[in-house]
Amino acid sequence: MKLSQLLISSLALAAAGAHQIPPRQAWSLNNLHLSPGTRIFSSTDPNFQTETTQRYTSHDAPTYLQSVKPALESDVQKIVAYAAQRRIPFLATGGGHGFATTFGRLRNGLEIDLSGFNNISIDAAANTMTVGGAVVMGDLFAPLYNAGKEMPTGSASCVGLLGAALGGGVGRLNGLHGLIVDSLLSVRMVTGTGRLVTASRTQNSDLFWGVRGAGFNYGIVTSATFRVYNYTNGGQAMNADFLFPLNNTAQVVQYFHSMQATLPAELALILQTGYQQALGGQYLVVNAVYHGPQALGMPLIQPLIAAGPSRQSIGMVAYKDLLSASFFGMSGDTGPCTRNAKRDVYGLGLRTIDAPTMESHIANLTALFATRPEFRESVFFIEAFPTQAVRAVPDGATAYPHRDINAHLLFNYGYTNGSQLPDLDAFATNARRQFAATSGFGGVQTYVNYGHGDEGPVPLYGSRKLGRLRELKRTWDPLGLFGFNIPFY
Repeated sequence: MKLSQLLISSLALAAAGAHQIPPRQAWSLNNLHLSPGTRIFSSTDPNFQTETTQRYTSHDAPTYLQSVKPALESDVQKIVAYAAQRRIPFLATGGGHGFATTFGRLRNGLEIDLSGFNNISIDAAANTMTVGGAVVMGDLFAPLYNAGKEMPTGSASCVGLLGAALGGGVGRLNGLHGLIVDSLLSVRMVTGTGRLVTASRTQNSDLFWGVRGAGFNYGIVTSATFRVYNYTNGGQAMNADFLFPLNNTAQVVQYFHSMQATLPAELALILQTGYQQALGGQYLVVNAVYHGPQALGMPLIQPLIAAGPSRQSIGMVAYKDLLSASFFGMSGDTGPCTRNAKRDVYGLGLRTIDAPTMESHIANLTALFATRPEFRESVFFIEAFPTQAVRAVPDGATAYPHRDINAHLLFNYGYTNGSQLPDLDAFATNARRQFAATSGFGGVQTYVNYGHGDEGPVPLYGSRKLGRLRELKRTWDPLGLFGFNIPFY
């Protein structure tokens, strides 16, 4: 579509807090002198869904009148400045994997699709990697492996690296290298003032503090530079997958409980339960990854072997193939990487893995799947990642507030139509409340990227961080342009 064809009505974006007021002026991008490589699509175009980045979930999704795919940083600047001037609600999209319900507050706005910012540059000698704003986890592994490097990443190939990093970034290598954000060296960001700035420990260090844990509240990151590390154990890790019958739940849960205080920095555990007819109905799967020799990893997973899995697979896997190999190869580009799925997602952080609560929840899921087959696309995860390198970073060094979380829960509920949501949300909030009561925190504490959107700012950002975060907001985004991804005001 030509720029001269663009003239549409918009909803206005108010300053921090309210996100909609009635339409009051038209907006057009045809006078912005955007670069020739920039592409613009209307939501009425027949190729809108195929040409623009689609979301993981359609639940409480934002709606757009236009999507613009800028080619240059200067295009992003012009678009943000124009949107601020015209009070156009907008959202930048990288991997498209955010699922908070607060995204749904954006109605009839503008999507800034960063898919053109997909460059990856590795300086092996300097141990650095620079990436564009749309790079996803799956883009990283082969280039890093070929350079003899690794870095902490998430557990799904389609999740945006920067989207994860700006909230903290949890994953299997947290024990060795910390959070993803702990490896962040600098960002180039278009802020709410329309300026393109660099933030690092030496430039705009106040902003850099806020970027590391709450970065999506301040601007659009067009590129970022990370520290990378020589790969562990020659780039090979032990991957072990176990499928258990449900009557072995107690032994499996007890293993997770027993390991929480002694989990080595090299060992990461994920439990998953859901429903698949091909697996006989409800299944219980554990993935264990040991970043080291198999001879050292095997004793650590011996209790899982002794628990009597109905199926198991244990072997060494190259770092670059780890995500596609885990969970018997079921976690590749299906499931977490589908698009526009009906997914209602909740999360919670635990200091303590309470075995009775875990067993009770798995039993409740069994009953749910039996009585409500429309919810059988639901999947529950517990991610028990090592925290040694996470805890080695002082709490005050970054905005990330959850260095004392030992395990993350992800409740990924599937449904078939919106009329089912009251029942589903009632089940979900009750499950979260039960886990929160035995979490060791005395209430809800949630990693912001796993937030549902109803928690409020304190459980997500931490009361001790909020004052400084809000002061930075007044400086770097005084109009509240960036307020749809679980804002803290």
